[in-house]
Amino acid sequence: MPARVLQADEIDDLKAKARATGLWNLFLPGLKADEPGTQMSNLDYAPCAEIMGRIYWSSEVFNCSAPDTGNMELLHLAANPAQKAEWLTPLLDGKIRSSFAMTEPEVASSDATNINCERICTA
Repeated sequence: MPARVLQADEIDDLKAKARATGLWNLFLPGLKADEPGTQMSNLDYAPCAEIMGRIYWSSEVFNCSAPDTGNMELLHLAANPAQKAEWLTPLLDGKIRSSFAMTEPEVASSDATNINCERICTA
């Protein structure tokens, strides 16, 4: 039987419960003590990710959904303090979502060294 579609308020309620019970940001073993989440190793996280993969909305409930996880890992590893304040903290808190896009400027290939990105702001 397929999982039922959850409404946004139901997801938000489940997120609050997951965070309150410590089941939050399970994928990032390098979290600092003042950052929200559970410091699971990749080995410990792997079976959790497998189980979460069975229901399409479950990884979002635990703040472990793509592309947020990869973006949080990169920001955690390489962002400066201003970037962490603007992007990492709200992602870790589950207040914003992120995205990933790959462009291939002036070439036709899937070579990731051709990635180009620019920030677009809208008011």
